[in-house]
Amino acid sequence: MIGQHVTRARHGWHQWVDSDHGLAALLFFLVLYGFIIYPLAGENGKTDTLAASSFSIVLLLGVLATTQHKGARMGMVALAGIAFTSHWLHFFMREHVVHVIAAAAAALFFGFLSILIIARVFRSGGITIYRVYGAIAVYVLFGILWGEFYILLYLFEPSAFYFDPATQSGEPPISELIYFSFTTLTTLGVGDILPVHPMARSLTTLEALVGQLYPAVLLARLVTLYQK
Repeated sequence: MIGQHVTRARHGWHQWVDSDHGLAALLFFLVLYGFIIYPLAGENGKTDTLAASSFSIVLLLGVLATTQHKGARMGMVALAGIAFTSHWLHFFMREHVVHVIAAAAAALFFGFLSILIIARVFRSGGITIYRVYGAIAVYVLFGILWGEFYILLYLFEPSAFYFDPATQSGEPPISELIYFSFTTLTTLGVGDILPVHPMARSLTTLEALVGQLYPAVLLARLVTLYQK
């Protein structure tokens, strides 16, 4: 009896993964994490705890979304483990070096995750709505990925960005840099945060370029194939 339940659970699990449903779940939590929870997270309190917990869920869903790539699975699990551990250590310790490790591990994880999801979305087979969700998830991942780049740069060079006095509310200003990343990705360019350091300017320009080309080239192509 127990063996039958285990077999059914495994079958349901593989069916869920193979049908790309995990990409939809990942997109949902990325939007929740990047646009609702993280911007409201403070330096302390329940919102900060919720942000850390949501980050852990994003790591888990990111690993699950790449389970078809057996060769990269162990690497993604290792990166997720480092990012998870360092993120929660920083949550409790607030040490600068731990924050650097956490941001670097998160950047590596989100970078490789973006590549693996793109490979999964454009693999052989018909284009489903879940693959479209996956492609949109990559666009959101770009905003979070560049946000981690900006956080890393700020940790090494706090004067790399100019903040309007009414804008910066935390130290380091994590939520503000994530916000800056998405306004750059979408070329919204509000102007309340400005890149000053040459590396910050280069990262900003590259993100704006990716933010324009990715939807125009890859997303548009994917949607066209889905409509057929």
